[in-house]
Amino acid sequence: MRIYIILFFLPLLFLLSCKDEKAAGILSHEDMQAVLVDVHIVDGTLFEVPGFPDSLYKYSFSKYQRVFDKHHTDSAQFRKSFIYYTGKPDELFDIYEKVVPAIKVKADSAAKVKRVADSLENKKQQKINEVIAKRAADSIKRINNKKLKADSLKKKKNKPDSTVIKKKRSLFLERAKKFRGKNAISRQ
Repeated sequence: MRIYIILFFLPLLFLLSCKDEKAAGILSHEDMQAVLVDVHIVDGTLFEVPGFPDSLYKYSFSKYQRVFDKHHTDSAQFRKSFIYYTGKPDELFDIYEKVVPAIKVKADSAAKVKRVADSLENKKQQKINEVIAKRAADSIKRINNKKLKADSLKKKKNKPDSTVIKKKRSLFLERAKKFRGKNAISRQ
């Protein structure tokens, strides 16, 4: 009789143990989706870090910890939830159907922010180039003015010295005497 009772309750026990209830500490679909989006974004940012094991551990640990703190969970609960959902591929597929578009939206917004930042940087660089061009033009004007001043100094240097002036003066006076002499004769 015992064997019949055991055989009757054993399949019943197996059927009851296969309930579809979540174990304690498993993240909900929405929470798992949010955590997975941020975890995959952190995974993507780690490609920029040099591939040395120490630096990967140093940078990745703090980034993952920030993600878990943001979603009020920890790495153990995330692992437990991830293992639970990998045992149920249909649910994991449903979660990832929402994760992929969310990542695309964030990537698109990041690209848009980058384009805006690049355009602002380009405008800033254009202004810098304009200022440099103005300064260059001003410095060229200053140099040209200095050349003019230098040319005027050369002209001063090229002016006849005192002996030449004396010769020209004496020549002028002689001509003036001759002119006066002619005028004096004609007056008489």
